[in-house]
Amino acid sequence: MPKKWPGTISGFTTSGRLQNHSGSRSGLSYLAILIFLLLTGNIAQAAQKQYTVEFDAPPAIVQLLQQHLEISRSINNPRLNDAEWLRLIRATPREIKALVATEGYFSASVEASTDSQTDRSSVKFNVRPGEQATISEIELRFTGDILQQTPDDQPGIHQLKAEWGLVKNKPFTQEAWDQEKRKLLSELVVYRYPNARIVQSRAEVNSKTNSVRLSVSVDSGNHRRFGELAISGLQRYPESIIRNLNQIKAGDDYNQNSLLRLQSDLQSAGYFSNVEVIANVNQDTVAPIPVEVRLTESKSIKVGVGVGASTNTGARTQLTYSDLNLLGRGWRLNTSLRLEQRAQSLNASVTLPTTEEGYRDSFSNHTAREDIENQVLTTSNFGVQRSWGTYRFEQSMGANYLIEHSKVKDVESSRKDAATLSYGVTLRRTDHELMPTRGYLFNANFTGAPVDSLSEGTFLRSYVKTQLYYPLTRSTQLMTRLEVGAVTGANSAPATYLFRAGGDQSVRGYAYQSLGVTEGNAIVGGRYLLTGSVEIVQWLTNQWGIALFADFGDAANDTSEIRPVYGYGLGGRWKSPVGPLGADIAYGEDTGEYRLHFNLGVNF
Repeated sequence: MPKKWPGTISGFTTSGRLQNHSGSRSGLSYLAILIFLLLTGNIAQAAQKQYTVEFDAPPAIVQLLQQHLEISRSINNPRLNDAEWLRLIRATPREIKALVATEGYFSASVEASTDSQTDRSSVKFNVRPGEQATISEIELRFTGDILQQTPDDQPGIHQLKAEWGLVKNKPFTQEAWDQEKRKLLSELVVYRYPNARIVQSRAEVNSKTNSVRLSVSVDSGNHRRFGELAISGLQRYPESIIRNLNQIKAGDDYNQNSLLRLQSDLQSAGYFSNVEVIANVNQDTVAPIPVEVRLTESKSIKVGVGVGASTNTGARTQLTYSDLNLLGRGWRLNTSLRLEQRAQSLNASVTLPTTEEGYRDSFSNHTAREDIENQVLTTSNFGVQRSWGTYRFEQSMGANYLIEHSKVKDVESSRKDAATLSYGVTLRRTDHELMPTRGYLFNANFTGAPVDSLSEGTFLRSYVKTQLYYPLTRSTQLMTRLEVGAVTGANSAPATYLFRAGGDQSVRGYAYQSLGVTEGNAIVGGRYLLTGSVEIVQWLTNQWGIALFADFGDAANDTSEIRPVYGYGLGGRWKSPVGPLGADIAYGEDTGEYRLHFNLGVNF
């Protein structure tokens, strides 16, 4: 007996209805008609008629047919009638053969059967797909300037052939065939050859050998280079802002990624509400391609008022003021007054436009007061910083002077000053800036007080954080995080440079900065930090998902005193326009308490 693979779909459609045409009959007349129909049993027939379709085929084929056949999509259409149903039955065998051919089954047989000759509301299609065809030969041919380039130039013919994904003697599918052609053309269009095109592509089926011969002819077109930069839309800000951010030089090989990077850099610069970077590649000539930048400037003065809440520091009110063109030089002034239940701060910073060498300089002053876990810290921090590099590899150096007042309950308050130098490096290797699904992020920061007379002794603070992203399936994602910190040198380093753990971005299930060193009735910072997290997200739709996670961590004055505590929980995830938004309920194993946590974006 042959094996059966059932797949059934059923639905209902309206085949009769009661209508009032005259508008003059009494309710009694309609009641009489209704009773008559009920007595004769005709109302059930007039109300609905059921249509059913069944497929006898392998499970993968059944799924394909249920998703793409017209009869499958029409089964629940309320306007479906007998005439349309018979048309669908006649058309479906031909449609089935065309569908299974896209999966490499070119000798499929299809038989349709109904319950009876008079009642064809139920139909069954017996599908025997036959043997799946395999690839017998692959031929990739190239014409155009790509034949003249040196072996070291990319993309090269040998590279393109090596990256071709279809393999001889493997099963053929239309989806894989189309995907490889798109990928091949994309490699050329993105870099050096923007006018590349597929001249001919053929998939020749040999029914006798049940095989497919593939051939693709690609014309790379002319090797194109960038021309001069043309800027439009500037009124307030100096043109040097754009030219200093532009890494595209006249004569460089055409590179679509360079255009996207310039647009991204201009959008994130803060001066423009809309940015378009256009390179007209429509004509296949050897002439340089001019790069046109069209800008819409943001208003230079902005004032904002906001309210909100954080599970770390409580309810929040915030007032912001910014001037994007301070002194008419394109300097960006940003100030903010932030009032929270457990933290208050006043910040001011001036950021200079990126220099021609790619440096980003800034000056800042940060004054804050925090009352966390019975420790009150009041700090003033004056600093200068220089950053450089790309999004993928960014570096920074800075100098800061900190004045700190610390008050622990039932302990005398203290003041500590520290003049420090810092260096930081950030590596980003992810497939998406806002919604990463694969890759890693790495950050290391080192802050030292090198002069004893300007600090309460010399010390070095080292901090490293890394996050890994890995897709387990198309809809399941694994994320891990690890943080390590250490303060070496003088035991009198300011509390600002010590470590505490717990909270939304640390160990969920525990209060904000509640993990550290016990001093009286307070929790203060420790010299060593260790935290980590493992999280699995299952995306239920393109926008919504659920997360299962486990966090651990602790902070202490000695590595031997670190006793990691654990938090476990469940959460929801939403892909918001500014990054992943999460709401988590976490259980702290050490405290036996449940806590609510919120997370927004990728903190790197």
